Amino acid sequence: MMEIVLVEDDPDDIYFFQQACVNLHQAPKVTVLNNGVEFISHVQNSDSQMPVYLLDLNMPHKGGLEALEELQQKGLVNSLLVICYTTSDSPKDIAKAYHLGAKSYLTKPNRLTELTELVQTLIKYWFQYNQQRKG
Repeated sequence: MMEIVLVEDDPDDIYFFQQACVNLHQAPKVTVLNNGVEFISHVQNSDSQMPVYLLDLNMPHKGGLEALEELQQKGLVNSLLVICYTTSDSPKDIAKAYHLGAKSYLTKPNRLTELTELVQTLIKYWFQYNQQRKG
């Protein structure tokens, strides 16, 4: 089963992401976590089968980059599919995200149609075309 874990604190962004998924022929299961603390806990305690994590950078309690850094220090990042999904297009943020183990970096689109296309592309790439490492 396709599962996307959206780590996002903004209710509007959550709503629009869920609406984009509803518009898809094959909608993924979407789990929402509201900050980096919940993200870390989910990674450590979940039995999900290789979800794609979409990680916002700017969140309360613990931001996305801080959460990635903590997971990297615990040796957990390499086995995760973490995609930064944020409004920031700062080269510094992009470089740091990749350095900390993000597999991709996406800037949030401004329109629902663009978001739907982005989610479709993401699903095709990560769940259909990409070959996962076994074990």
